[in-house]
Amino acid sequence: MRKRGLWIVLGVVALLALTTTVAWAAPTMQEEGETTADVLWTTLAPIVAIATFVERVLETFWERYEKKGAWPNKEGVLDKSASDHVASKKAGSPWIGTGIAFVAIGLTNVTFFRLLGFDVLFSSPELVLFDLGIGGIFDDFTVGTLIDWLATAAVIGWGGTELTHSIIEGLVKGRNLWKEMQQVQEGRKSILDVKFVNDYIIPKLKESGIPPEKLRQAFQFLNRVGVSPDKIIAQMTKGQADEFLTELEADPKKAQAVQAARTLLEGVPPEKAVEIPNILSLLTPDQLKGFLGT
Repeated sequence: MRKRGLWIVLGVVALLALTTTVAWAAPTMQEEGETTADVLWTTLAPIVAIATFVERVLETFWERYEKKGAWPNKEGVLDKSASDHVASKKAGSPWIGTGIAFVAIGLTNVTFFRLLGFDVLFSSPELVLFDLGIGGIFDDFTVGTLIDWLATAAVIGWGGTELTHSIIEGLVKGRNLWKEMQQVQEGRKSILDVKFVNDYIIPKLKESGIPPEKLRQAFQFLNRVGVSPDKIIAQMTKGQADEFLTELEADPKKAQAVQAARTLLEGVPPEKAVEIPNILSLLTPDQLKGFLGT
């Protein structure tokens, strides 16, 4: 029996190592120019191993409990199908499983519900219970950490691998649905931005005698030599755009781009040029970036 228990422990440790390795090797997601690991892989894969480990330990525990002369019940169980034994086994298994899962989670620091926002809901400094500074679950230990720890252990202990898999499936589907909704929302916003620019901003510029394409190209020329659109617009707002361009021309590296921008904006009367910052101010930073192509 000891030999079998040892093999179970070694097998589950190997499974945990394998799932963790798969998690580390999982594809990464690009978000706002930063590479971040997929938290669903890195968090949920080891939880499957923990749930499997808990089930195997419970099986081993009850086999030893029912066997005569073995710890923790040397008297053994004569009738394994007796109703009172079955009832006690059914009632005790979830509590024992929860205790084992509680210890395993504390050692590995993998939990379910940080994915659902507990880190945000309970991240206030006032809710930090302690910080041991030893790494793992005991660093920045908050009320949310405690709830997450207990809840994850309860899910594994009372639900086993079946409920664990169901929650994982729900989290994955929820994550995918959220991403799809986000993509739809971004697509809708992009369409509205384009419509606003085409239906209002461009006609407004044309009404003021300002060629939209030439304005866009002028900003692009200046942006290539490190002059941001916001800086140009700020100088236009103060009525100092010409003086600002003259200063830039003193730099040989920028002179050609400044001259090209001046050429593109020739023919725009000064009284009309002051309308440029007023019109562009109607755009959000993202809309302005999209319109100017900078």
